[in-house]
Amino acid sequence: MKQSFEVGDMLIRSLGEKETAIQEKQRLMLMESRRYNAIIRNANDLIFTLGPAGKITFCNKTFREYLEDKKTSVLGRTFMDFVVEEDRPDLDTMVGRGFRKGVPVRLEVRLNLLTGRTGIFSLLCTPLEEDGRIYALSVIGRDITNIRSMQRRLTIQANDLSQMMNGLAHELRNPLTVIGAYIRRLERDKGEKTRKWEEALSGIYSSIGRIEGMIEHVERYEKLVRMEPACCQVDLCGLIRQAVREIGTTVPVRIHAPDELHAFCDADHVRVAFSRVLENAVETGTPEIAVKITRDESYAFVAVRDFGPGVRDKVQTIFAPFYSTDPMKTGLGLTEARIAMVKIHGELEVVRQAEPGAVFTLKILLDRRFKGRDPS
Repeated sequence: MKQSFEVGDMLIRSLGEKETAIQEKQRLMLMESRRYNAIIRNANDLIFTLGPAGKITFCNKTFREYLEDKKTSVLGRTFMDFVVEEDRPDLDTMVGRGFRKGVPVRLEVRLNLLTGRTGIFSLLCTPLEEDGRIYALSVIGRDITNIRSMQRRLTIQANDLSQMMNGLAHELRNPLTVIGAYIRRLERDKGEKTRKWEEALSGIYSSIGRIEGMIEHVERYEKLVRMEPACCQVDLCGLIRQAVREIGTTVPVRIHAPDELHAFCDADHVRVAFSRVLENAVETGTPEIAVKITRDESYAFVAVRDFGPGVRDKVQTIFAPFYSTDPMKTGLGLTEARIAMVKIHGELEVVRQAEPGAVFTLKILLDRRFKGRDPS
């Protein structure tokens, strides 16, 4: 009998412990549920779900603030009603793909907002599945109207700047030609020429040459900006060795690299970037230059080290157009190198004080086809 009571007590304690564990689990689930609900409710993005017919089955507060008037609930309405007519076929394709293929899909659409304006939204659509069946699509919509407006403004500004640069180069060349012609006429004059006269002419010619060089560099930069990348399989080691030979510097260049290192990239942009960095190293007065080529899983690294005084200014300063520590230099070389790397989704990194000298490294994608690939 006593043994039976002990077994009964054990069962009761066991049931009590299970009940406590269940209650604790329910409490944690409720806490997590409230937390997620708070995040969704107060999110700055539109968060909503769509049923198979494209109707809205759930939406957060932000969605209502953007699209719901006080008279009519958005629940039960098709999301298509809020989309600009021209974008509706793309939305229909997105919804169909989400339900058929069960994969996340991205899309940008324009929505007719309560304020009367049209907003541009980036949508991320994720299928919700249960028992092997997709029953709804969860959608997060981010307002990118200002981003697109800024991109358009920057595009216009860049185009205007490009045209101004071309116009400035043209307008400067004309008066320079006239000035040069008049100076040559004065030189042919048989009048007495003093030492000061000769110095003045020399200074004028030097200034004209500097302005002409600046115009040429501006036009070269403009040509680089407009050059379209054309990617193919490139032997980076061979490309770098060839670029060193083409520059033909008298400064010794030591190259540490494997026999071959292939990358799917744009050879012309890499060549421009490396050449400008190498020219910059030569101009430091370095006794030699070390070029080292390495790689990791995603990138190739072409490091150019000089043994000059190093770089004392900030990184953004040395990449600024027309910056140069030499008053006789134009100062667009590193600017060109950086824009060339940016255009092919690479980077130009710098160690300003390598003790001695500085190190400029081209960071090049081994396969640019992996950059910017549509995740859907």
